[in-house]
Amino acid sequence: MNDNSGNDFYRSFFAVLAGVFSAIVAGFIIKIGFERFLHFDPLSELSADEVKNNLILQLTVSGWLFVSSLAGGLVCAIIAGKNNLSHIIISSLVVLALYFVVSGGGILKEQSLASWAILLAIPFGYFIGEWIGSYWQRRKE
Repeated sequence: MNDNSGNDFYRSFFAVLAGVFSAIVAGFIIKIGFERFLHFDPLSELSADEVKNNLILQLTVSGWLFVSSLAGGLVCAIIAGKNNLSHIIISSLVVLALYFVVSGGGILKEQSLASWAILLAIPFGYFIGEWIGSYWQRRKE
């Protein structure tokens, strides 16, 4: 058995964990920045029906999830090294599962374009972050 297989497992596990954690932290940083600079938190000041009917707010949430997922994909790709596509898929699925748990699965009940934008923002953010991280790794070598 190869001695590096144990190290590869820990590196893979840490890459996925760091990718998910950095996406969560980036999301909180964006939320805090949004509240501080605009002095308005639409998620706490609007009712659930107003949020569902507000397309601009839903697209803003989609952008928020995209940027935080981009940060998670970038960190995951840098830590994972050469074989990072499987790590990106796993990280993306973990963040999607966390999003469904936190949101209560409400995104599945709606069949609107904005709900699909929110749903697809996470995987697209991770894959673009992986692409940027891989490009950075190749330039570094």
